[in-house]
Amino acid sequence: MTEKRILVPVSNPLGGIRTYMLYNFKPLCDAGFRFTFLAPEGKAFETFQDDLTDWPEVEFIAVPTKNRKFSIWRSVNQALKTKRYSLIHSQGLRAGTEAAIGNYFHNVPHLITLHDMIVPQNDVPGKFKWFKKKVCEFFTRRATAIIPVSNDCAKNHLEHFPGWKKGPCRIEVISNGVNVKGLIESREKFRQGTTAGIREELGLANDVVLGGFFGRFMPQKGFKYLLEALSELSRKGYNDRFRLIASKDNHGYRNETIRSVAERPEVAPMVHFIEPVADIAPLLSQMDVLVMPSLWEACPILPMEAMVLGVPVIGSDAIGLREVLRDTPSVMPPQENAAALAEAIAKFIDEPFTERAKAFEVEAQRRFNVNIAAEKLLNLYETTNSQKQ
Repeated sequence: MTEKRILVPVSNPLGGIRTYMLYNFKPLCDAGFRFTFLAPEGKAFETFQDDLTDWPEVEFIAVPTKNRKFSIWRSVNQALKTKRYSLIHSQGLRAGTEAAIGNYFHNVPHLITLHDMIVPQNDVPGKFKWFKKKVCEFFTRRATAIIPVSNDCAKNHLEHFPGWKKGPCRIEVISNGVNVKGLIESREKFRQGTTAGIREELGLANDVVLGGFFGRFMPQKGFKYLLEALSELSRKGYNDRFRLIASKDNHGYRNETIRSVAERPEVAPMVHFIEPVADIAPLLSQMDVLVMPSLWEACPILPMEAMVLGVPVIGSDAIGLREVLRDTPSVMPPQENAAALAEAIAKFIDEPFTERAKAFEVEAQRRFNVNIAAEKLLNLYETTNSQKQ
C-alpha cells in the first residue's frame, strides 16, 4: 500500500470544486501526498486532467456514464480493492455519500469536504426526500471527518443531518483560501506585458466603471437580478457610466430567459460577454468592482481573489457569501433584490470605495491565504494516517 496515496472522488470537477482542488492539493503534493482523482468521464474531467499534467505521480479514474447516470460507488469499491489508498477525500455531499457506500466494507479513513448548501432550490431531487436523506446520513456519518468550508455551511448541513452530531464522524470547518502568491504574480505579469486590456479593446473611456460577473449562469448565482439591476440603472441615467463584463458558460449563456433580459434595448449596450479564461487574476485586476448577486454560496473563492487583488466587491448578503464579506470594505445589498443591487452599484459609480479596497489588500492576503487551509488539511491527513497505523 502507498501510505500517502489519496483517492479523491468528485461528481463534478468544475467551478469552485475544481479551484478548491487546484489550490489546496498542490501544497499537499509538496508534502509528499499523491492523488488519484475519480470522476465521471467527459469533457469536464478531461479539462481538469489537463490542469494537472505537471503534478507528481497523479492518476485519474474515469467513471463510465450511461444515459447521463453514473455510479461513483462502484468505481470507489473497485479502486479500494487494490489496497493502494491510505485515505479517501471526497469532494461534495453526493460524491461523499457514494464513496461512503463504496467504502462500506473497506473502512478506509474517509474525509468529505462540503462545497454547497442545502436550500429549497438545491435540495435532494425527486420523491422520498426524507428517506434519501436518512440513507445519506447513515453512510456519511461513518466518515472519519466531514469538512464544511464555512460555518454557515456547517450549520446548514447539521440542520438536515442531525445524526452527524452523534458521530462517529467529527465536524471540522476548514474555510476556503486562494493562492495569494500566484494571483499577485499573474497580475504583475499582465501589467508588465503588452496585451491590450478590456477597456482598450472596447474603446471605453477611463470614467466608465467596469463591473465584473464571473460566475456561471445558474440560478444560484443571481445573474437575472443583476440584469434587472442594469435595467434600473439605465432608467436612472447610468447607462453610459457602467459596463458589465460577464464570462460566458456553455450552458447558461444559451438560457433563453437570461438572453431575453440581456437583449433588452436598455440593457444590451451595458453588457459585454467574453469567453471564459483559465487565469482569473489579469481579468479581475482590470475590474473597478466585482458584482456577486448570489442567492447562496458555501464559501466562494472569487470574492477572496478579488479582495486579495484590491478589487472592491458588491455581493449579496446571501448565506455563505456574507461570511466571506463580513468585516471587509465590501457592500452587501439584500439578495434577490434588483432595486437594492442597482442602488448599491449606482452609489459605487458616484462614490467608489476603491481606496478602502486597496488598503484592505494586505489584510485580505493574510486572511484568505490558501496555505492556512492547506496546513489544516495536512494536519488532518497526517493525523488520520497515524491513527490508522
